[in-house]
Amino acid sequence: MKKTILISAIWAASVSQATDLMEVMNLALENDPQLKAAQYNQQATLENKKQALANFLPQVSGSWSKSKSINNESTFGRFGTVKSPDSDSDGWSISLNQSVYDQRNFIQMRSADLEKAKGLADLDAAEQDFIIRVAQSYFNVLTQIDAVSFADAEEKAIQRQLDQAEQRYEVGLAAITDVHEARAQYDGARASVISAKNLLDDTKEALFEITQTHFTILDKLPDNIEQVNLSNNQIEHWETLALDHNPNLGASKINAELAELEFKRQRAGHLPTVSFSASHSENTNKNISLASPDDPDNFITDDRESSGQSLSLNVSVPIFSGGRTSSLSRQSKLRYKAAMQNLDQTTYSTVRNIRNALHNVEAGWSSVQARQLAVVSAKSAEEATNAGFEVGTRNIVEVLNSQRGLYQAQRDYSRAKHDYLMSILNLKRAAGTLKQTDIIDINQLLSD
Repeated sequence: MKKTILISAIWAASVSQATDLMEVMNLALENDPQLKAAQYNQQATLENKKQALANFLPQVSGSWSKSKSINNESTFGRFGTVKSPDSDSDGWSISLNQSVYDQRNFIQMRSADLEKAKGLADLDAAEQDFIIRVAQSYFNVLTQIDAVSFADAEEKAIQRQLDQAEQRYEVGLAAITDVHEARAQYDGARASVISAKNLLDDTKEALFEITQTHFTILDKLPDNIEQVNLSNNQIEHWETLALDHNPNLGASKINAELAELEFKRQRAGHLPTVSFSASHSENTNKNISLASPDDPDNFITDDRESSGQSLSLNVSVPIFSGGRTSSLSRQSKLRYKAAMQNLDQTTYSTVRNIRNALHNVEAGWSSVQARQLAVVSAKSAEEATNAGFEVGTRNIVEVLNSQRGLYQAQRDYSRAKHDYLMSILNLKRAAGTLKQTDIIDINQLLSD
């Protein structure tokens, strides 16, 4: 019953009015589980510094014990066998241990600082990836909304052609092959509508996964958009930004430093350590014994109390551990070398990604312009083909193909606009400079 109520509440979370990209982004900030997980992971790295600091602070422990000794021995006297009484004892102790020198503790402290920095770099990467995911999901929905709209329009246009072909066939003005061709095209158009609607539902669910909200209407791009001007079109500029600010590259650099520190920490296992310890203990033993086997009612109680303190300065020098320390040192050194290779690979891929992203922006705008002209050309071709069909110079196959070409051109133009804006966001993500303010700039291009 509770599960049903929960599901109903989730599906009730919907927005019926037109929603723009910034509103979707704000909802996603509150509900995206992937971003929240990254935030919790970053907060968890802050505990490493406290754990490293604990190695420098006193370690205090205490203990308390109470025991009872059951005596099974018996003594024979003139009154018969007399059982010896039991005895008990209790005591407590407290001890303090203080590390004076251990090189591994200093290395661990430095590692904690690096792990904190890596946590921030990972969170920065997660936040920028979050912006990409939200924008991509938003534009995916818009693309599929247009795809469904064009598929519906194509289906209706082909249905009209099918009706006309049947009417012309009935009066002997067209061959049966025209009817079959139109019907085949119509059946394909119906299948395309079903497929487009299924894809639209899937993209809406992907957006719901991030925002936990269903949207009825999303603001879309106008028919024509202007080119977005970049702050700098030089590839060297973007490469410098990426090498300085890309969070994935920054995390890879920190990983290499952490691997180097781990190698030093394992190698420090060969060094001596110095520690100070102090303890205090108190114990009470209560022993009861018979004064005489011939007098079972006469007991002697012996209470003994003892206490002790100790102070010691300990120097531990590792001599031989079966080769374990040396093996750990070699292993960590190899992992450090692997981390350096991973850093090189990340550096190369960062440069490649930034170059590819800048090229995609340039190609994306060219594609938008080309697709826009393609729509105009396809519309003119469709009108000319229809006119030719009316006067008998074109056949129905040509008409259907021209209509399909027009709707395909419209779909391609819609996708090209969305892909172009995403290429700009991906360029800034590759450079590591993507911020929520960049979404504001994109959002201004949308219209109700």
